[in-house]
Amino acid sequence: MRIIYLVLCCFLYYNNIAQITTFNKRMTLGCGNTILTGLEVTDSCYYVTGGALDSNNNCDFGTVFTKYDTLGNLLFYRITRGVETWFPYLRTNFQNELVTAPYFYDSTGMYGGIFIYDNMGGGTVTPFSNPYIEGTFIRPDDMRISNDSGYIITSSINDTTGVSDVGILKLDQQRQKEWHVTRGVPHYVEHTPCVYATNDNHYIIGYQQDNLSGVQMNYTVRSKLEKIDSLGNTIWTYQSPNNQQIHGVNDLILSKDGGLVVASAWGSERLNPTGTYAVPIQEAYVYKLDSAQNFLWGTKFHSDALTTANFQKIIELEDSSLVAIGTVVRLYPSSNPTYNIVHGRIVKLSPQGDSIWSRDYEYLSTANARHTVYDAEQTPDGGFLVCGEANGVDTIPSNPIIFQQGWLIKLDEQGCLVPGCHTTTGVLPLEQGGAISLLLYPNPTTDYLNVHYYNKTTKEELTFCVVDLQGRVLHRYTTYDQSDKTYIVPVSGLVAGVYVLEVRQEGELIGREQFVKR
Repeated sequence: MRIIYLVLCCFLYYNNIAQITTFNKRMTLGCGNTILTGLEVTDSCYYVTGGALDSNNNCDFGTVFTKYDTLGNLLFYRITRGVETWFPYLRTNFQNELVTAPYFYDSTGMYGGIFIYDNMGGGTVTPFSNPYIEGTFIRPDDMRISNDSGYIITSSINDTTGVSDVGILKLDQQRQKEWHVTRGVPHYVEHTPCVYATNDNHYIIGYQQDNLSGVQMNYTVRSKLEKIDSLGNTIWTYQSPNNQQIHGVNDLILSKDGGLVVASAWGSERLNPTGTYAVPIQEAYVYKLDSAQNFLWGTKFHSDALTTANFQKIIELEDSSLVAIGTVVRLYPSSNPTYNIVHGRIVKLSPQGDSIWSRDYEYLSTANARHTVYDAEQTPDGGFLVCGEANGVDTIPSNPIIFQQGWLIKLDEQGCLVPGCHTTTGVLPLEQGGAISLLLYPNPTTDYLNVHYYNKTTKEELTFCVVDLQGRVLHRYTTYDQSDKTYIVPVSGLVAGVYVLEVRQEGELIGREQFVKR
């Protein structure tokens, strides 16, 4: 048996040795509770920031700076307590320094700052607070390097009455204030702004305006865009139609043809059983304006009444096609103990907004599991690096462990974590006329088995079972049956050896594949 195991390990290792450009990593740094929120890609390594509990300072929460090689191996990390970064931005300034805009607390409120890192993740914060911005709660949501080597920062601001406005702050190269403007309309809340710096030293601001906190149904939610000049004066504005619930601007880019592409969510309402109030739900949405701010197209990725989704990042490729990356929240029926699954999604669209492909990534767990996406960039090999956080209850080993881990995932140019997922050539052992495909990667594996599943005919329920060679079911995971999706199976608690992954559709066995746990 040992000889068979070693031979199978060698075969699978050499079969996969060329497929090393994708990975799925989770990490707990310091005392734990790690999240990864912003990344910067270089030719030789990846820099990622976020937050973690500092084991050297009584597990106080702080911003974390990490460096990885191109295979996803952690090279080093450093936690700086007292400041926090959450939103998806890590930039390189014209002095080739890595910069972010964290927030911090003192006895009077919550404020922001500019953090410039040295090459080991250390650095100092230049705070911006009163009189830069008036308010007791200031959260930087985005930051860009301006063409004059300064910084443009957009923030959500709450005053003492709880009213939220958008703040736009311009700092010079020495991080001194040049100007500051706000945006706010009575009876509405403005928040979560993002910013894009244009080549003509102007700036495009996008944010959400809503009344979600003041009504029980018939919500008003808008996506608002504004271009301002180098002094903060308005050049033009755009507002999504009032009869549409477009949930803000999570990311925006200026496309090669001069248009604007926005990553967002399309909202609607789900009434409660008595019809007395509504719950807002969302479908992931991308839309485009031309250079004169005329609406060109919008593409929704359908969600049913149990699903909420959005896009957090939009990337334009060399051929003008688009890649959008975000998160899907699936609400399971209450009778199912796994009733709230959050997972990542990446889609590709044509320059005209037509869907080319869509890939989802779901971590399998017997309790709530959440994989939230915050930032993404294209890598030099044409793939994509995505960061976020993984939350849930891991049932391996047998004592459940609640975790919050940083999540770093590298995909190829087809959005595949499992190489070859776009070809769907791996037909299951139980022949289904080529309609079903199951690909496992990596194999052998140590911690997680990534399983790409494709099926032309889906049903309601899909079950994955990890079975030993004696036929004993060691772990069972039941979820919704969704095709062209990667399911992530935890295997870290298994002893080294050969196992079988069985897939059942509504209880019926549709295939099985062997894998090796090292």
